[in-house]
Parts: sequence; C-alpha cells; structure tokens
Amino acid sequence: MSGYKTLLYILLFIFVFPIFAENHWDDYIHEKTAGSTYRIFGDNVNLRESDNIKSKVKKKLSIGSSVTILTKTNQILEQDSVKEYWYQVQSENESGYIWGGLIADYSFPLEGYAVLCRNLGVKQSKIELKLIQGENLLSQSKWEVGPVSNESWNHKLYPASQFSPNPKFLFGLSYLVFSEIEYGFTNEQLITISPDTKLVSHFSWNPGSCDPPSCAESWLVFPNETLPEDTKTKRKITKGKPNTIQELTHSFDIEDSNSHEYYKSEYKWNGTKFQKKENQ
Repeated sequence: MSGYKTLLYILLFIFVFPIFAENHWDDYIHEKTAGSTYRIFGDNVNLRESDNIKSKVKKKLSIGSSVTILTKTNQILEQDSVKEYWYQVQSENESGYIWGGLIADYSFPLEGYAVLCRNLGVKQSKIELKLIQGENLLSQSKWEVGPVSNESWNHKLYPASQFSPNPKFLFGLSYLVFSEIEYGFTNEQLITISPDTKLVSHFSWNPGSCDPPSCAESWLVFPNETLPEDTKTKRKITKGKPNTIQELTHSFDIEDSNSHEYYKSEYKWNGTKFQKKENQ
C-alpha cells in the first residue's frame, strides 16, 4: 500500500468511520479539576448561593477573572447542546456556585492579552476561543474539531516574525480528540492574531497516529528552519521556504522496516491566511 493510501486509511478511521457507530465518548462530560484555577469565559457571570439557575446571586464576575474550583457537584445543566456540571468555586474572599459552561477550560497569557479556550462538548464537537485584554473582549471564534477531551490542553508560540507581512501572534493550540483507533490523539490548530487583534484559525495537523500496523507521524518546518535527514527512515532533508509552513508526513508499517513513504503539504502565507498547496 502506498504511503498516501496508508495515511488516507488512517485518517478515514479517525475522522469518518466513528460517525456511523455508537462511540465510547457519547456520554462523556468534560470536567474541571478541583484545586485548579480557571478564568471566567462568560461576561457578567453570576456567582450563586447554590447549584441551580434560580438560586440567589451573590456577586457578578467579569470575563477573564479567576476562580478556583473547590468541588464538582452532582448537578448537570445543558444549554445550547452544551452539557456541564455545576461547580463550587472560590472567587477572592467569596465562595459560590457557577455552571461549568461559563468557565474557560484552558487559558494562557499572551503579552498583555489572554486567550480563553472552551470545549463545547461532544454534541457540538467544537472549540471556542476568546481574546481578551483586561476585561475587554477583543475577538472570538469557534470551529469544529471533533469530540474533545479536557485532558491534554496545551499551546505553543511560533515565530510570527518569519512571515511577511507578519501577524501579531502565531500559536498552536493542542487538544486531545477522541478516536476509535485509540483512546485519543493530539491535534494542533494553527491560529494567528492579526494586527487588528482578530483571531484567525488556519489549519490543523496531527503529530502522530497509529492503527497498527499502519502508522504516521508529521513535522512542521518553518521558513528559517531545517528538518535534517534521517537515513534510517529514508527521510530527506527539508529546508524552510520563505513565507511558508511545510508539513511533512511519514507513513510507515511497524511490521516492515522497509516501508517508509513521505507526503508533503505546503501552507503559503498571503498576509491574512495560510493557503494550502499539496502533492509536492
């Protein structure tokens, strides 16, 4: 089987075949971790006396403000196809209850700004992002990514200055997507923040996945970088190209040491978007 066909086979199992069966994640409700601190995703959020929407409001919380999870309650609320638990939280010197859908699942600072990330659950299979500065919402965006767990959020800043005209920021947001092939696989979405502080989602890539004996792994090569050759796996040297991100994918058979195929995609920066060019 050719490398391209092997890769296509893996991706079909990951993204398509699970749609037609009852999935092991269908009843999954993602959770926040007790003892951890999170940021408020909504604005003017009610901190309540108990875990229901009819209870008395103790105070209002602004977007981006911090709360510490004390405990998860047994109460679940579903709104707009998003199902989450209620949590008892600590906000400064006040404790109370907040529905989990109003709390960011992941966040990180970015040179005077903050990025807030929210998992919209397995029904919607989407992620929503907000860019804030202080208590001001500057931009928000959402996209479909598949059913996401809350176990492996992460981010990585990439060198925006290597592209011209350069975006304000370029980062990758990583998350764990459920899969029928294995428990889950890590996906990374490339996102820019434009000079006028707008969030723009570009392409996603998968560093590695396996449905033995067929497996695949990928690397990103930026303009000023070089991916060295690997004679053992027959990987040739890949040199960076101006204004381009190259994605090199290696498909291989773990039972056949001579089975190594490579496939390259290029994403050319046009000043606002990365446009994909394949079959290099």
